[in-house]
Amino acid sequence: MGKVVAAVGMSHAPGALAFPETCPENIRTKLEDASLELGKSLAAGEPDVIFAFLDDHYENFFIGKNMPSIAIGVADSHVGPADQWMETLRIKEKTIFPGAPKIAEHVLSSLVENGFDVSRAGSTEYGNNLLMPWVLMKPGIKCPIIPVYINVFTPPLIPYKRAYALGEAIANAVETLPDSTKVAYLCTGGLSHWPPYWNEFQASPDDKFMQRMKRYQTEGKEYLKTDPRLFIEFDDYEVEMAKKNEYPLNNHHPLVNEKWDRMFMDKFCAGDSSYMKGLTYREVEDEAGHGGHEVLNWVAMLGAMKGQKSRLLVYEPVIEWICGMTYVDFDVTKR
Repeated sequence: MGKVVAAVGMSHAPGALAFPETCPENIRTKLEDASLELGKSLAAGEPDVIFAFLDDHYENFFIGKNMPSIAIGVADSHVGPADQWMETLRIKEKTIFPGAPKIAEHVLSSLVENGFDVSRAGSTEYGNNLLMPWVLMKPGIKCPIIPVYINVFTPPLIPYKRAYALGEAIANAVETLPDSTKVAYLCTGGLSHWPPYWNEFQASPDDKFMQRMKRYQTEGKEYLKTDPRLFIEFDDYEVEMAKKNEYPLNNHHPLVNEKWDRMFMDKFCAGDSSYMKGLTYREVEDEAGHGGHEVLNWVAMLGAMKGQKSRLLVYEPVIEWICGMTYVDFDVTKR
């Protein structure tokens, strides 16, 4: 039986790397300290493999091509950041992350056998979904990472109860791994935020930047050949949103819902599986935004942890990064 040795979760707002100085120093220091604490917790478990519950920000999957509801990366390695994120995240070199393909294949097969229509992704590229947490956690370990991608931006999305069941099914597959296998879980994303990705219900046809994002999200990386500065201007758009408290620009809209975030984290840390499974697309969309659906990653990890309680290190509504920033540890090594 594989053994779970760590489980941590944190937000992955690109602003934490792209424009960290916009956040007040006292808050930024608190969040950076929390990141380092999570990194130490992850490293303390000495995992052989990390299952990372992530969402793809159109690094690998596109509306006009292939948009799986759930996908698992099965490959010798994965790489990040993707080209379009390099300058945006202020990262100078790419990192190759081992992928543990035999374990990934085992879990993929187990999921399919148990009724999950999971897509097989080959070698994938990471963006802020993994690189932002990894850079700030500084775990100092080189163990393989298996990405578990959940579609959060392009409806229809899987129900929240299905995300929880996905986590449970992955945990069941992990339990059939050899006894010596030490496994860690990582989830990233959320909480409430309205990032500048094109959304058919909110983006104005007069917003030229959003229309450019629509083309990228639909056509894929080929579009960047004709619009190479898109992701540099993605940063600029976010900064302008934060200054004006608007989404999209020229439309006044709160950028973080602190009340909902704190309520969600109270339920999550209490291991309230009934609440998590009862969440609906409409509720999350209305209360936490289209970016808020990244809590699907959190719900899946709670399923993988079988509803265990966890500890909130810190939560801050960081308008400057247009995101409710949260950091959580299951304190597995302390049990």
